[in-house]
Amino acid sequence: MTTFTTLYADRSPRAAVRRLLRSRPARFLVAYVEMTLSMVVGMGLFGAIWDSVWPGLTGRPDAMALTMAFDMTLGMASWMWVRGHAARHIVEMSTVMALPFLVLLCPYWLGVLPGEALLTWGHVAMFALMGVFMAWRPHTSAVTPPRNPAGPSPMSRPTLLSSALLVGGAGLAVAGGILHPHDEPPNSHVAVFTEYAHSTDWVWVHDLQFLSAALVVAGFVILGRTLRRVGASPTLVRLGDAAAAATVALIAMNMAVDGVALKHAVDSWAAAPPEDRASRFAAAEAVRWMEWGVNSFFTILLGVTLLMSAAAMLRLGHLGSRVRLAGVTGTLGGVILLVNGLGVGAHGFEPSALPFVATGLYIVMAFGLPPLDRAVVGTAATEVSSAAAA
Repeated sequence: MTTFTTLYADRSPRAAVRRLLRSRPARFLVAYVEMTLSMVVGMGLFGAIWDSVWPGLTGRPDAMALTMAFDMTLGMASWMWVRGHAARHIVEMSTVMALPFLVLLCPYWLGVLPGEALLTWGHVAMFALMGVFMAWRPHTSAVTPPRNPAGPSPMSRPTLLSSALLVGGAGLAVAGGILHPHDEPPNSHVAVFTEYAHSTDWVWVHDLQFLSAALVVAGFVILGRTLRRVGASPTLVRLGDAAAAATVALIAMNMAVDGVALKHAVDSWAAAPPEDRASRFAAAEAVRWMEWGVNSFFTILLGVTLLMSAAAMLRLGHLGSRVRLAGVTGTLGGVILLVNGLGVGAHGFEPSALPFVATGLYIVMAFGLPPLDRAVVGTAATEVSSAAAA
């Protein structure tokens, strides 16, 4: 029976599927789909940032073409780095991506090519040239050997705890945002103050929001300890810890202003006699503007905390593609938080998708952290062996 099975094992459907997936056409198709998806993700993420920072940037066809080419190229290059491609390959593919738009811009500026044709044929040429180049010069990603194949000890999984805190805090933040009154435009103060005054669960919703932020910050602090143990820059870790401490202080102040002071101010305005309503409304607006400022700096510092952890992980890219992915998504999430914080300080609480995008990015980052536990165990084993040899 054993001999018969061995003889016909390579003819089984499973073996045929494995051979098909290892074939050059299949590998080309998988790589092409990966590049395309990374380009689409990059265009969506960076497009959201451009819309917040420079709303009129893409008003002209040439500016839109250059912006979209930049966004897609950066998304693709980031994914190639995560997958372990050589720097030369990343530069070659980025050049291929940008070349069609750079060539077509010349006839557009000369008035020969209309703007719609520039965008259409630029994208068609980009995807076609990318496919031709990948077929001509197939790029393979580097395989990073695991630091400790046996895996971490069940008693030593700090980054697993960090991931759980980050994901749990993000989930509570989403729940708090849903439960927070949000039917009226947040910058329409008369309407939104009336809505807030009728809220009966205001205080505990803000307690939930504080808890969510505290869990996220605790996750970053635990992550910092792990990063230091696997050789991350102590300076980056200390800066991240300092930013995390300031973040917790500011979110506590934000919840005190929003969850306590603003609620009392709008209740006082809603219950005031007509002759006092103007002064009570002005007082409530002053509290609201203070909330803008505190929330702005809280969001900025949370972004700095995320950027410090991401920068440390980017320098630990040799630990594997999941760690590199965590570094890239953490960097993007931190930048988006910085942009969102600056926007709140300048314009208040205008509707924006940036907070949700940033939350999604650091959730993706959280799922890339557990491989650091293996690196911690491997480092500890190396230290024990060195000490025994000495």
